[in-house]
Amino acid sequence: MQNAVDEALVGIRVEPAGHLLEHPGRDLTSASWSHALEQLEAAGRSVVPRRIPPHAACEVLTYPLRSTFGYLLDAGARFLESGSKQDAERTAHEARTVKALTVVPALRHQRDETGPPSGTGEDLLDHRVSTEGNGFLALSVAELTEAIGRRHKVRGVMPAVLPSNPAAFVVRWNRITAPGLVLSGMNVAHTDVEYGAVNLQSHLDTAAQALVPGEPHHEWR
Repeated sequence: MQNAVDEALVGIRVEPAGHLLEHPGRDLTSASWSHALEQLEAAGRSVVPRRIPPHAACEVLTYPLRSTFGYLLDAGARFLESGSKQDAERTAHEARTVKALTVVPALRHQRDETGPPSGTGEDLLDHRVSTEGNGFLALSVAELTEAIGRRHKVRGVMPAVLPSNPAAFVVRWNRITAPGLVLSGMNVAHTDVEYGAVNLQSHLDTAAQALVPGEPHHEWR
């Protein structure tokens, strides 16, 4: 219902990074930004991206942690900052949690898959993502590139630019769903200093519509 959409988006704001400082108008430094993050989290909020912005006027997206998308945003932002296996697995877990809230109408796109397909490496990987990760799976760059090669652009992966280290981790998804839209928006927010936060907010607006039963949804293979 519309109430679910409103609830999912409440408290999400795009604002200049300088507004988050204890003393707005002062220089943005590593110390002042770390302090701003601590103060935000003490108030039950956080920010995307977490790394220090290039300047105080740079827009960031702030949000309440205890919200429909809050824990997914937090996990994804920490993963984009750290690149760790633990944060990748947590991001995939939080994405599955949000997906469980947004699979409507029920089983609309369920496929009867009795075993792995006999197709390309990408088909096999998609099957693995579906069966092992329920649509979202943390895996190494080596596993991903073995299946699909090292393309310049790969859909459904965080971070959008693959790390050069084969042992590094990524999060892969294989359907356009609400959490997939959120992660796509986070990729943009992580790389586009000027418009990334606004783009992420737009992705969140679209993802929230998936909370409305009966609304049309789309997916890609």
